[in-house]
Amino acid sequence: MDIAEIQARPRLERGTRACKRLRAQGLLPAVIYGHGEPNVLLSLRRGIVEKLLEDRAFIIQVGWDGHQESAQLKEVQYDALGDEIVHVDLVRISLTETITVSVPVETHGEAAGLAEGGVLDLRRHELEVECLPTAIPERLRIEVEGLEIGDDLRIADIKFPEGVQPVEEPDTVVVVVAPPAHVEEEEAEAGLEGILAEPELIGREPTAEVPEEGGREPPSAGEE
Repeated sequence: MDIAEIQARPRLERGTRACKRLRAQGLLPAVIYGHGEPNVLLSLRRGIVEKLLEDRAFIIQVGWDGHQESAQLKEVQYDALGDEIVHVDLVRISLTETITVSVPVETHGEAAGLAEGGVLDLRRHELEVECLPTAIPERLRIEVEGLEIGDDLRIADIKFPEGVQPVEEPDTVVVVVAPPAHVEEEEAEAGLEGILAEPELIGREPTAEVPEEGGREPPSAGEE
């Protein structure tokens, strides 16, 4: 995987007003931290960050004032509407140490169950994996051609690239071929009818109380 190289500027001012001024200039406040080193306040050009996100280039080489460090684009914060980026977190990494990242999932082929009206349901669009920063795959390709209706593929069924290990549970369902929609609706209606149906009482009928031999029935209210 190619590692993008970007240039940052040191950020001397902090606080809400200073960050607003940066954003008005097309810059984004950022911080780089981790690996036992002190936090460094930086600013990045908005266009650069947007391009990194578009290309899913989460591992970068960031330089400023003669410094050069490898970093992972760890968190991008947005405004309350979720439209504008307001802050970027970078965490220092070593290119010789494994990290955990999310990789997009891509299906390949046509599931056999689709010919019978089945629906291919991709349950996980991304999977978390552990690998070296230089070995991060662009995507995880999953073959679905042999799947019939009701079949699924789990993490344990997927062949990961060499040096890439999943960190999620092996039985996590990634993709499934679901039955046609009308079949699911009929099954749901049948289940609902079973729930609403009045339960049948099973067992023997209660017997009337029989007085002991030689005794008499309890007197009625008028006989007391």
